[in-house]
Amino acid sequence: MKYFISAGEHSGDLHAAALIQEIRNQDPKAQVWGMGGPLMAAAGAEILFDPTAESTIGFWEAAKKIWVFQRRLSEFTRFLRENRPDVVVWVDFGGFNRLLAERAAALSIPVVCLFPPAAWAYGKRRADRLARCVTHVASVLPFEADFYRRNYYDLKVTYVGHPLVDRVRPQLAPEEWRQRHGLTPTEKVILLMPGSRQQEVLTLFPVMLAAAAELAAARDDLRFFLPVAPTIDQALVQTLLEQHPGLVVETTTSAETYNLMAAADLGILASGTATLEGALLGLPMIVTYRVSRVSALLYRALQNKEQNQPVMVALPNLIKGRKIIPELIQDGLTVAELVVQARRFLEIPEYSTQVRKELQGIGEMLGPPGVMERVAMIVRGEAAQRGK
Repeated sequence: MKYFISAGEHSGDLHAAALIQEIRNQDPKAQVWGMGGPLMAAAGAEILFDPTAESTIGFWEAAKKIWVFQRRLSEFTRFLRENRPDVVVWVDFGGFNRLLAERAAALSIPVVCLFPPAAWAYGKRRADRLARCVTHVASVLPFEADFYRRNYYDLKVTYVGHPLVDRVRPQLAPEEWRQRHGLTPTEKVILLMPGSRQQEVLTLFPVMLAAAAELAAARDDLRFFLPVAPTIDQALVQTLLEQHPGLVVETTTSAETYNLMAAADLGILASGTATLEGALLGLPMIVTYRVSRVSALLYRALQNKEQNQPVMVALPNLIKGRKIIPELIQDGLTVAELVVQARRFLEIPEYSTQVRKELQGIGEMLGPPGVMERVAMIVRGEAAQRGK
């Protein structure tokens, strides 16, 4: 059968690649095309466009690239019309993938959505258009599945679990990892993760580094580690590090991320998938997030119109429905406040213990192993239905 899979960011590329591998296990003759990155390509997809190195967050930031994606949408629509894949798979990146799904539906091509918009957290309007063009939602959270079933009776919805439950596994025990890196029992490990987008690194990393420098100046028992995402230019990272010559930050590849998360005493993370990975490994963390003022105003206007709850961006907080980890958002993200929050974790052991306990239940909410096997069966089932 023929599959078109669309992902727009590094995390989507990662999940889509795992799905492609499972589809190929179940359908060895599968033809796979799509939008995505190097991981999808390595899994065997023919990539028509790679947006992963230049993905953005925020309404205004995305709007600046609207003409690029409008052109790609036209090209993909033509490709769907000429090649007639049996199914289109939408993997996150909702702003673009919803438009693509509408084009596919108009051509009577079924659409499976993995990682639909978080309408359960931000309001129903985000899901209304999805329901008109998607055939089947593969839901990664049980209450997300309940939301779509409750509001859209004609939409097929299956709770599959979150793909991270199959992926988040440290290779080393924390004690062994610390030993290999020459850490003494009293040293504290602080993990810095400014995100997988260049925009995030430019916006968040300077604040993280300035806060780290202030923390390091006050005590000598801190070790800072930075796993660099493959989508980030190493030269950019080095340029930013050189602005703090007195600060030692040990860089690693992203392959070390889970070992680091399991061993670290504190993580300072960009909002996104990494916060959920950290939660699964019990990492006490501070979540940072900043977009342009225009995007922030638009987001708050839309959010406040539909929901009467405080703005939250961290996935662990959204899943729990309350703030269990601190979020520093927009103007609230300052060096001074980041230092205050970090010292709270470092100087009050009971606080870290409390946060770790709060994070424990999240893994149980993300479902049993074998997620991509279940998603692949849904995708193949929709593709087979079209062939009848």
